[in-house]
Amino acid sequence: MSFITNIRSVAKYESKILVRSWFFRLFTLLAAFILGVLSFSLLLAEDSGGFWFGKAVPSNIPYLILLLLNTGQAVVAVFLSSEFLKRDKKLDTSEVFYVRPLSNAEYVVGKIWGNLRVFLLLNLLILAIVLAFNFMASGVAVDLPAYLVYFFLISIPTLIFIIGLSIFLMLLLKNQALTFILLLGYIGLTLFYIQDKFYYLFDYMVYNLPLFKSTIVGFSNLELILNHRAIYFFAGLGFIFFTIFLFRRLPNAKRSHYPWLFLSLCMFLLACTAGFRHVRSILREGEVRALYTSINNKYVHEPKMVIDRYDISVEQKVETIRSVVGMKGTALAASEVFTFCLNPGLRVEEVKEGEKPLDFKREEQILTVDFGRKIAEGDTVSLSVCYEGRIKDDFCYLDIPAEVLQQPYDKEMLKLDKKYSFQTPDYVLFTPETYWYPRPGTGYSDKSPDWQQAYFSRFRLDVKPLPGLVSISQSANNPYQSISLIIGKYEQKSVESDSTLYSVWHIKGHDYYEAAFDSIRDTIPGLIRNLRENLERTYKLSYPFDRFSVVEVPAQFYSYVRPWSQAQEVVQPEMVLFPELGCMFNQMDFVKQKKNQLKWSKRGGREISEEEAEIRVMNSFLWIFSQTEGSYNFSSGSRGKFNISSQSNPYFLFPELYNFRYNIYSSEWPVTNRLVELYLQKKSDNNGWEREINGISNNEKANLLMEQHSFKELLSDVEHRDLLNNTISLKGYCLFAPAEVNMGVSLFRDSLYALLERNEFRNMRFENLLDTLGMISGSDIRAGISGWDCPTPLPFYTIGQPEVTKITNKGQESFVLKQLVSNNSDHDGMLQLDIQAGGYGPDIDPRTSRKLPLAARQTKLLVTVWEEVPRQVDVNTLIAGNLPNVLNLPVTNIREERERAVDAEGDFIVADFSPEAEGEVIVDNEDPLFSLSEPAVVGLLPKWLDKVEDTSFKYAGVSPWRAPLQWTATTNAAYYGRYIRSAYVIKSGNGNQTATWKVPVPSAGQYDVYYYVSKDNELKYNKQADGEYHFKVEYDEENEDAYIDLKRANEGWEPIGAYYFSSDTVRITLTNECKLRSVTADAVKIVKRY
Repeated sequence: MSFITNIRSVAKYESKILVRSWFFRLFTLLAAFILGVLSFSLLLAEDSGGFWFGKAVPSNIPYLILLLLNTGQAVVAVFLSSEFLKRDKKLDTSEVFYVRPLSNAEYVVGKIWGNLRVFLLLNLLILAIVLAFNFMASGVAVDLPAYLVYFFLISIPTLIFIIGLSIFLMLLLKNQALTFILLLGYIGLTLFYIQDKFYYLFDYMVYNLPLFKSTIVGFSNLELILNHRAIYFFAGLGFIFFTIFLFRRLPNAKRSHYPWLFLSLCMFLLACTAGFRHVRSILREGEVRALYTSINNKYVHEPKMVIDRYDISVEQKVETIRSVVGMKGTALAASEVFTFCLNPGLRVEEVKEGEKPLDFKREEQILTVDFGRKIAEGDTVSLSVCYEGRIKDDFCYLDIPAEVLQQPYDKEMLKLDKKYSFQTPDYVLFTPETYWYPRPGTGYSDKSPDWQQAYFSRFRLDVKPLPGLVSISQSANNPYQSISLIIGKYEQKSVESDSTLYSVWHIKGHDYYEAAFDSIRDTIPGLIRNLRENLERTYKLSYPFDRFSVVEVPAQFYSYVRPWSQAQEVVQPEMVLFPELGCMFNQMDFVKQKKNQLKWSKRGGREISEEEAEIRVMNSFLWIFSQTEGSYNFSSGSRGKFNISSQSNPYFLFPELYNFRYNIYSSEWPVTNRLVELYLQKKSDNNGWEREINGISNNEKANLLMEQHSFKELLSDVEHRDLLNNTISLKGYCLFAPAEVNMGVSLFRDSLYALLERNEFRNMRFENLLDTLGMISGSDIRAGISGWDCPTPLPFYTIGQPEVTKITNKGQESFVLKQLVSNNSDHDGMLQLDIQAGGYGPDIDPRTSRKLPLAARQTKLLVTVWEEVPRQVDVNTLIAGNLPNVLNLPVTNIREERERAVDAEGDFIVADFSPEAEGEVIVDNEDPLFSLSEPAVVGLLPKWLDKVEDTSFKYAGVSPWRAPLQWTATTNAAYYGRYIRSAYVIKSGNGNQTATWKVPVPSAGQYDVYYYVSKDNELKYNKQADGEYHFKVEYDEENEDAYIDLKRANEGWEPIGAYYFSSDTVRITLTNECKLRSVTADAVKIVKRY
């Protein structure tokens, strides 16, 4: 008892000293005030931005608050705990304690417990304040257990670790300043640099550990969480016990210090074991996934069937599912043995043909069935498979690279676990990705894309859930390529519109949305009808099913973009799997959104009724399902390089109109369905502001890849999987281009739609589709796929400026548009031309959008006549080497002529034209006569902190606010270039970095020297921005300085000066000396005076 009493005495004294510390009191006041205000604004304030992610899932409230508090108290604990001995000496209390009959353990443990319990009480105080606001917030549930759980998961391990580490370092180093520096540096390193690296092993403040707790399934990764927190709990205890061992004070008893050394080593061993288990579990998953892929590679070319009909019976048990699946299939090749794929966590018990048992072999996910006789190609057989077990998540998404799998899934600073299936006593979610029933062939193979082939089948599903649970799946009214199974405590709310049943399946008690739309219950069917009609009108495709459901699922459910389909796992035939309570979408806070609508309309001077507000809120919700793009991802590489990418919206309903209705397949090209899908969507590339930031578009990157690799190689290219959609889209545009030239774009598309309509829910061979379209259009479309197994040679085009002439003849005005285009390569090509003419809105004139074939070394003059002035010509070079590949050419000067005949329309083959005039020499940054200075030596710290990433592409995006430290190539339509409009950009400096053009002089004489000026956003939008470029012109034996005032200069060719050149080469050098943020090196030219 004296042991406990002594510890309590020391702890009591230490706690009093800590509480009396002005530093701790200040921190307590600040923490209580800041986190209290934050809680009030998130939960109660009317005008706050809202925290729907926390309101919908109330466990997120203590999760967020403790996460923020944890950061502050970790820093404060470092300052206060590292005064371990210094404070006693300063207050002259050390001798009092040293002469008391205390053991070193009692003294050290007492001091640590005194510090620790004050911080723990602070945590409880903050949680009490937040809990009070939580109780006061209307419409927000209170998850009391979550407050306690997060207190133990977040606060305790972090405090024990940081206090133990602080005291240990202070005792070891005996230098408070050095201890501060080391510990604060460690905190900064983990917060700002290490972050989630090394599988968030070093994330002791749990900023990157997925700690989200679902209202449906709770923690989905509890073992991983406990293992991770055990690392720091035991490491902290290890430091504390080691501190006792190192403590330089005569012991009160003769007992050795070595038991404390032994205990500390045991704690460190436990921490290392937990760390090893943490890392090993993640690495093990990668090894298992590689094993699954290798097994798929082994069987990918083995004979398989097309399953015409499934008869599935499922019985849910507490820990497993038991299923019997009957299949009727047609052999695609003659064989005795056929291959199926089933999740490796499901154990096959027997396989039968009728009542006859069949031999089968199981190798992880692969099931091979031996029929004991040869099944001829095209023959139909029936079999049944009985199995039981639990789904293994590590079998899902084998095609997704490990670095993508490890990317965080977060919302509002909080991290969620990524789950692809759920199987608990109260909840089950299986999508086709889990292979929860046997499917013919294999899963993902990186050796052959043949595994992707999918076929329509008929399904009948009989489910026996546990008592109190409801099962949800697709109906048996239509064929499907695959189906899903969901079991939970669901309730259904439905409305019917135009013979289609629209339902929301929500977990019991999650029906908060009903009250938000009381006034417009009768209007909702009309709003749904409007969404449906807009989608069907936009894509000229109809919704084929007689029901549609939004099904609530745990927020941890995650899906990935797949290159071969628009559909992600969150969109299934007839249903969308929506995160619980819509927690990932702020517009799902219907009450707040309605108040905002009323408030905003009042501020705008036009008050609206409650019914109108509810309609707007409902439309905002429905808009989630009609937008093509989701969120944007910003990333930066090495200093000044910048990239932005848009993520496709996983909830976009286009797959319901196309992917689940049509199936165009090919034994050689498994992405043919995706090719037609992208062609019908007319999905544009990121050519606007995204391209300006990135310096190169995704289509342009795809072109550069196609020049080096065949289409077949790119289909299996994991490194550039993000560009596969662009590659497929470009191939589709060029494949159908000859037919569009013959028929016109609109008429050809109508023919394709009609052909698809006749093959609804059928498996249609791609080659047959091409042959039929070829007959309709009178073109050999199939010839376009002949070169897909070879790299694609890229043509290069010279695009002239559009010229418009206004001709007035007998009072009649006509506008003649002339556009020159030239193919300067040895390869045939195809261009897309869009002419903006006439009024705005839908324009049915087929000349406004057309494909233009251009043979090798061919130049065409395109002449069109318009009743209204054309405003702009947009030229898309499609598969070509031009950068940018889309040029928007506005019509600038319009000549006027009178009383002459209007030019004849047509595409006329003319002689090649050159944009360069006689006596003019241009050297661009793409030419071999251009050179750059050696890059400056970067310090160790910037080199260490910057993310230096290898890239397959020469060009990169350049940040307008943080210019690169080294010359960086980027492209932009504002730059000069015959084929590639590019330039090099660098941060302004003292002139030590240079770009040099060596310009050949044709003959001696007087020359004007020009530089091609392009103004960035700093000059365009900042009126105060001012600066000039500093040039050095070296010729003969002269070396002259020259300057261009960027503020006064015009974009385009700007004169540098006039010189007499007698030598055969002139060196023009641009330095990085400038007052602006950056310097751009583009092109120079010399023009001889005659």
